[in-house]
Amino acid sequence: MESPADSVLLEPVWDTVHTDSLHQLTSCGTWWNGPQRQAILEQARAARSCTLCQERREAVTPMAVDGEHQATPLLSSTAVDVIHRLATDPGRLTRPWADGAISELGEEAYVELVANTSSVTIIDRFAVCVGQPLAPLPTGGAGQPTRTRPDGMGDTGAWVTQDIGETLANVSRAASLVPEAQAIWRRLVDQHYSRGAGFMDLTWDRALSRPQVETVAAEVSRLNECFY
Repeated sequence: MESPADSVLLEPVWDTVHTDSLHQLTSCGTWWNGPQRQAILEQARAARSCTLCQERREAVTPMAVDGEHQATPLLSSTAVDVIHRLATDPGRLTRPWADGAISELGEEAYVELVANTSSVTIIDRFAVCVGQPLAPLPTGGAGQPTRTRPDGMGDTGAWVTQDIGETLANVSRAASLVPEAQAIWRRLVDQHYSRGAGFMDLTWDRALSRPQVETVAAEVSRLNECFY
């Protein structure tokens, strides 16, 4: 049973950071509009009960299972496939597959799609782990994407263009091609794991010690077959 202390610890995350993030994720973005971004989150949730995704997940290689995700009124079949694969089987994504999706969607749109799918996955899996229902998705916001590409981007050896001026690890700048999407993801990472500038402290005054937090993080990354 959840203790009063646990409730105090969970409420700020659930009620503030997650709620704010969901509203940001369904607002008009840089490359996708509000209704499209709402549809992205809906597809990330739908992927978990997708028969095709389940069959691919159980196969030796996902490419061994024929099938195609259907396009929706707001998202192409390629966009839906990217969302579903990322939400259900990210450990087996390949560079040729990503190159094909990027070629069709555009690099910036691909990055925003991946970042937002990752962000809602963090929020939803947290809810499942603490026994909470998934939060309702806000209605997609109005407006038109700015389609603005930031300066200072270049080839860092990653699958997508990144900020070449950053001194952070690649995982911390993975979505830097779309700063708005990266900011949402970074806020979630800071809340759930690194706590911003506190990441550099070797001793954490938290419910779990720094070694305990890193052990949990490493095991979760292993189970999710994290690329990094």
